Amino acid sequence: MSATPRFFLPAILTLVMLVTLLGLGTWQVQRLAWKLGQIDKITARQNSPVQGLTNAQDIAALREPMQHYQKAQLRGTFGPQQVFWYTQIHNPPAGLSPQYRRGFHVLSPFYLADGSAIMIDRGFVPAALKDTLPKPPEGRQTLNVVLRWPDQRGVFDAEDSPADQLFYVRDPQAIGQYWGVTLPPVIGELAQDDGREATAWPRGGQTRLVLNNRHLQYAVTWYGLAVVLVFISGLWHIRAWKARKSQEIETK
Repeated sequence: MSATPRFFLPAILTLVMLVTLLGLGTWQVQRLAWKLGQIDKITARQNSPVQGLTNAQDIAALREPMQHYQKAQLRGTFGPQQVFWYTQIHNPPAGLSPQYRRGFHVLSPFYLADGSAIMIDRGFVPAALKDTLPKPPEGRQTLNVVLRWPDQRGVFDAEDSPADQLFYVRDPQAIGQYWGVTLPPVIGELAQDDGREATAWPRGGQTRLVLNNRHLQYAVTWYGLAVVLVFISGLWHIRAWKARKSQEIETK
């Protein structure tokens, strides 16, 4: 291999890696801005007045960009149906044993005064207690919820098993079809246990209001690696250039 390819090939590789590292760092900066925006929205909506939802028109007027994580209050009755969404407990109570940290969220339809329905995430139940969980409470209920919109199904999500009342994505359309109930896309996550005993299941208050935000550290890491790459590459090229000059002098 001639001197020129030996000199320029590492430079090209360095440039490719540098662009990659800078791109990853910039992506993390963009993610940081997005995450801070999400945190600000959650904080603002959790501190805003509770929104009362009484009928289908109120539900239909909800929009994800404006009401995601909004606190709301519903009055109505639970339907007898329930299915289980496989997930984990986000806010485990003190003293919860490790075997109880794996389980399901319990989903049920909730009917407003005009007969319209919305899906309620009643909270977490450990897998060991799933088969002994009673049906939803009867009678008129007042629920304090946090409004959420479901995530899209990912490539790693398992297929739902309606025959086992088991779903891996909170999809109101699919679950509503299973129940034979028309449901809007919005979900109400039960915000608290409403005075029930501390040992009662399912356990509400599972909305994840504190988001992990390590994007600044990630950005600094990628940009730092870019600086190190430039430094090491610079030293190598200076050394290679000096060696080449010395070789040219010796051959004259």
